[in-house]
Amino acid sequence: MKNVILEKIEQGDLGHFRGADIPMDIPISQALLNEQLRELLGETLQELVLSLHDNNIVYLTLAARVPVAGLVRRRLRMKMEGGMDGSGNSLLIFHFLDGLKMLDRQLIGFFQKKIAEALPDGVRLGKEGCAVDLKVMMAASGYGHLLPAVRKLLPATETGKLRLRMHVQV
Repeated sequence: MKNVILEKIEQGDLGHFRGADIPMDIPISQALLNEQLRELLGETLQELVLSLHDNNIVYLTLAARVPVAGLVRRRLRMKMEGGMDGSGNSLLIFHFLDGLKMLDRQLIGFFQKKIAEALPDGVRLGKEGCAVDLKVMMAASGYGHLLPAVRKLLPATETGKLRLRMHVQV
C-alpha cells in the first residue's frame, strides 16, 4: 500500500498539516553517525570517526591522502556551536581547539580553493574551524522543501550522542 501521508511530507506538501506545532528532542547515537560518515570514505578520505562528549566537545579522527604529504592523520578537538535558532542564522560552527599541527593552518589557507571543491555544499573549512550552513546542506540533501516549517534546529552533544533539538511548525 502506498503511504500518501509520508509522500506529502517528503514532497513538502505541508498544507495538509496546517496547525502542526511539533517540538522534538532527537538523540542520535555516535555509532549511527559514524556509520553515516563511513559513506564519505574513498581514495582521498580514508578515515573519518566522531567521538562526542558533553558540552558540545567533538573529536574528529581523520586520515586523508594529501598531495605531496601523503597520508595525513589528525585527531581534532572542536567546540560546536550554533544551528538554526529562529533568527535567520543557520550556521553550525566547529571551532578548532587543538589537534592541528604547526603548518596545518597555513596548508588549509593555501589549499582553500581545492578543499572547497571537495567539500559538500554548505560546508566551509577555514584556518580556525569549519562552518556548516544547515539550510544549504538540507537543500542539497533534498530537504529544502521542508525548510519553511523548521523553526529551530539546535544540535548539542552529550557523551556518545548527538541531540537534535528541533521545532517544526506548519
